[in-house]
Amino acid sequence: MNRDKMIPSNRINSLVALLLTCFTCACSNTKHLAKGDSLFKGSKVHIEDDEASKKERKVLIGDLVGVVRPKPNTKTLGIRLKLSLYNFAGDTKKKKGLRKWLRNKVGEPPVLVRDVNLNTNKALMVNLLQNKGFFYASVSARFDTGRNHKSTAVFNVTTGPQYLINKVYFRKDSSGISKDVDSLFSQTLLTEGTAYNLDLIKAERNRIDRGLKEGGYFYFKPDYILVIVDTSIGGHKVNMYVKLKHNEIPEEAYNVYTINDIYIYTNYKLRGKSEDTSKANKVKVDSYYVIDNKKSFKPSIFADAMVFEKGDEYSLDDQNTSLSRLVNMGVFKFVKNRFDPVSDSLMDVYYYLTPYPRKSLRFETGVLTQNDNRAGTEASISWRNRNAFKGAEELLFKINGGFEAQYSGIQKKPNIYNFGAESDLSFPRFVVPFIDIQSAQRYLPRSIIKLKYNYESESDLLRINSYTASYGYSWKVGTHVQHQLFPINFTYVKTDTLGDPSALKLLYANLVFNGIIVGPTYEYTYSSVAPGKQSKQSFYFDGLIDLSGNVLGLVQKADYKTNQELLFGSVYAQYVKLQPDLRYYLNLSKATSIACRLLAGVGVPYGNSSQLPNIKQFWAGGNSDLRGFPSRLVGPGTYNKSVDTTNYIETLADLKMECNVEVRQNVYKFINLGVFMDAGNIWLYRDNPALPGGKFTSDFYKELAVDVGIGLRFDFKILILRLDLGMPIRKPWLPENERWVMNQIAFADPGWKKNNLVFNIAIGYPF
Repeated sequence: MNRDKMIPSNRINSLVALLLTCFTCACSNTKHLAKGDSLFKGSKVHIEDDEASKKERKVLIGDLVGVVRPKPNTKTLGIRLKLSLYNFAGDTKKKKGLRKWLRNKVGEPPVLVRDVNLNTNKALMVNLLQNKGFFYASVSARFDTGRNHKSTAVFNVTTGPQYLINKVYFRKDSSGISKDVDSLFSQTLLTEGTAYNLDLIKAERNRIDRGLKEGGYFYFKPDYILVIVDTSIGGHKVNMYVKLKHNEIPEEAYNVYTINDIYIYTNYKLRGKSEDTSKANKVKVDSYYVIDNKKSFKPSIFADAMVFEKGDEYSLDDQNTSLSRLVNMGVFKFVKNRFDPVSDSLMDVYYYLTPYPRKSLRFETGVLTQNDNRAGTEASISWRNRNAFKGAEELLFKINGGFEAQYSGIQKKPNIYNFGAESDLSFPRFVVPFIDIQSAQRYLPRSIIKLKYNYESESDLLRINSYTASYGYSWKVGTHVQHQLFPINFTYVKTDTLGDPSALKLLYANLVFNGIIVGPTYEYTYSSVAPGKQSKQSFYFDGLIDLSGNVLGLVQKADYKTNQELLFGSVYAQYVKLQPDLRYYLNLSKATSIACRLLAGVGVPYGNSSQLPNIKQFWAGGNSDLRGFPSRLVGPGTYNKSVDTTNYIETLADLKMECNVEVRQNVYKFINLGVFMDAGNIWLYRDNPALPGGKFTSDFYKELAVDVGIGLRFDFKILILRLDLGMPIRKPWLPENERWVMNQIAFADPGWKKNNLVFNIAIGYPF
């Protein structure tokens, strides 16, 4: 839901004044320094020799700069904003107050040259270079101080030659574990000709450890492996000798363990009583025992989660897969396991599962404002049962409703009332008639049934009723890829038009659809970063394929002009819709990141349809779209909603293209700053006389709307409150050579601000 409103001019002026003050403070930060002090700007690294390649030197410089301590004052968009706020607040003797909070909590004290120890940093750099194979590296350092009392630490580095791996040997002995390590050695990471790297040695030890754990060595650790490096062979090469530390390996680490009995406790409490772990009342299912004194779960449901079976050799991968599947069931809040040796070769396995509360009730409410002087409220109540039929099924009932009313404005628009109800039932397995499909993945699939009803009333204009029934599947392949396939999708839409729209001078013909949408949908989602992990850069892709009436329309030879066919007495939609969404995230530092999104949408109506149904069409503008334009009122193409005496309630279209770029900077703990630019538009697949200039052509790139803006994000952990102020800098409906409007910006003009500034309130990031 778009939540836009005009920001008062006095607040804008105050915001501009604060930004100007911070910028002024940034230009004079050194004036606050004590006599003889100098501000530490950062460090520069010069590599004097050319032993490393140009590409390697670039990487080395980044790594070497990264180890320098302390770090200089952080920058926000090129300005030391935190330092500026620290100086702006000034020193105060008060224990509380805005200035105290601004200085000590938000601000950041200056990092001075006297805080930087060159010798310590030289030692850190030499250590880093040696870990990368530059065993005879040397570093010299000095401070370069300018006239403005700002200094840079300059490090001159001579790397010397980088040592390469010549030969790698494994010192095998007569023990069984030694033979198993030797069998893993063909896949070693320590290959001939590779540069020496301490991180690579650590990775090789972890690789061997994981391989042994897959072979039943439960108690083995990477620390039991020693890599000896011999640099005496000459030619800037090293020989490596890998051996086991037999003097440190405990007796149990030599043993290969096999799974004995498996026990699953379904109602374990973290601080429970001894009876929580009693084996009384155990029920045997397949090769495991279920202890469920409360009879909360069907014992058979754990067959899909358990990978271990009695007699299996211990495997770390099987252990992690079983744990992941139990968590993925969605009914257990805590999952842990324990292995208990019963002999030198057998171990029992215990799984302790703590369920979520079975039933929960949730109520949500909120208010909204929009930039056309409308306000309203919305609320929802949902009831969830996480174990509806004792098979880890999740049953959800939800009811929601709200309204929007216009409280002022020259052109009156209708009040909007909406109500919805939905019910979802999902099973943690594939439910396919007559076929038993077992998942081999770490994540359990889910079969989903959805029923949904939605009612919307736009007073004196429309009454829209829609009914939807869906059946499909959701499953993950590894930690990066997720699929959603709904082979059954059926939606019936009934629209009643009321009154005389000309009396309100409003157009809504594009919102009227009566008929059926029937066809499958498929969605593919890829995220390059696994949950809980961080990366310098990451990619996200979501692709949607949405089909309706394709086979039916072909069989009936439907044609919206000459032979429009019916299904159950109603017209059905026929189209192909594709919607790819690509995102890229780059972390420049812990506090600064760049987020980019490229979104496209192509809907091709054919056969029985002249255009996509309105509930399947695209729109532009709003708090997660083109943030400098009104919600759902941009385009299509060069169409201007105010060209006539009438206005569209919403402008929709069949095609869409949008690009967004946003720089995100952490300012203070939970407060983040965002600076953004959005570009995009929507277009029609076919000409529509009511929307002149809306058809997609080869000149589409000339019809892009562009906006820029700035905003604050308050990260309260449970939610992110986002405030964005956007303004258009390119208006596609103007004559072609007049569309860029940066030269018309006038913050002091109330009329310009009223027509151009859009203030958005939203929950969560836009992408």
